[in-house]
Amino acid sequence: KVGRMKLGVLTFALESCGDPAILAKKAEEVGFYSFWVPEHPVVPVDYSTRYPDFPEGKMPEPYGHIADPFVALARASAVTSMIKLGTGVCLIPERNPLLLAKEVATLDYYSGGRFLFGIGAGWLREETEIMGGDFLHRWTQTQESILAMKELWTQEESEYHGRYYDFPAVRSFPKPAQKPH
Repeated sequence: KVGRMKLGVLTFALESCGDPAILAKKAEEVGFYSFWVPEHPVVPVDYSTRYPDFPEGKMPEPYGHIADPFVALARASAVTSMIKLGTGVCLIPERNPLLLAKEVATLDYYSGGRFLFGIGAGWLREETEIMGGDFLHRWTQTQESILAMKELWTQEESEYHGRYYDFPAVRSFPKPAQKPH
């Protein structure tokens, strides 16, 4: 017996692509399983990191117009009830794990457990560094951030002491609807 294929839609949530609420609602109505939004918080005007698969080595210009994924997915969540909502991908080293844990948990809580957390560490050195990430160690930084966020999502009082992130006992609510996180 073959199961149903779970197809998703990736939108860049650019101002030219339309309102993510309208796009997600339509995607849900026609039967898509998931709705995904990527992330590039900033795109440096000048960068030397080569973008893969493009002869000139630069990202297509529209990539600099990507909306914040959590705001876009919150809009989508408000007008949908079944479609899964995901980041494709969230650039972990470019975000503070205390704030990111709050954003993820809040979106998951208010969407009724429909959030899918697609993560990445980024390829654009200059962007990562502008946003405070350690590009050479971005994957270990990503791993540590995830560990810190899991503490925040699963414990009443959480603390974390690592190489990149260090915080005393704190409370962070709401917790994600999905368990354990």
